[in-house]
Amino acid sequence: MVSDEIQRYKARMDGLVREQADRRAMLDRQGQEIQARSQEYMTKQVQAAERYVQHRRELGRREREAGGWGTEKALADKNTTMRFGPAEDEEDPYAAARSTESLTPRPPQPAEPSQEPAPRRARHSRADFDEDDFSNNSWLG
Repeated sequence: MVSDEIQRYKARMDGLVREQADRRAMLDRQGQEIQARSQEYMTKQVQAAERYVQHRRELGRREREAGGWGTEKALADKNTTMRFGPAEDEEDPYAAARSTESLTPRPPQPAEPSQEPAPRRARHSRADFDEDDFSNNSWLG
C-alpha cells in the first residue's frame, strides 16, 4: 500500500518534471525566435541609419564646397562632370526626347460655353488705416 502510494507520487513528480522541461524548452524557442526577429529589425535600422548618416555627410560636404552656405542649389544633386571638346558636340542631348514616329495632331476640342462664377464681393478695406502710424506697436519687447 505504501509502495503503491510512493509509485503514484513518483509518477506524478516525473510528469511535473517533464511538463516543466517542456515549458522551459518552449520558452527557450520563443526567446530565440524573438531574438532573431529583433536582430533582423535592428540590422534594418542600422542600415537605414547608415544611409541617413551618409546622406547628411554628403550634404555637409556640399555645404562646405559652397562656402558654408546651405542653400537649395548647393545641396541639390548635381552632375559635377564637365565635358568639353568634340565628344560633347557629337552628342545630341535632345535625341532621346525626339521620336522617329510622326505625331498626329489631336482633334480640336469643341469649345464649351464658359460659365464664369459670379465675382465675389471684395472685403471692405478700412479707410482709417494709416500705414505710417506706429502708435500701436510695443517698442519695449
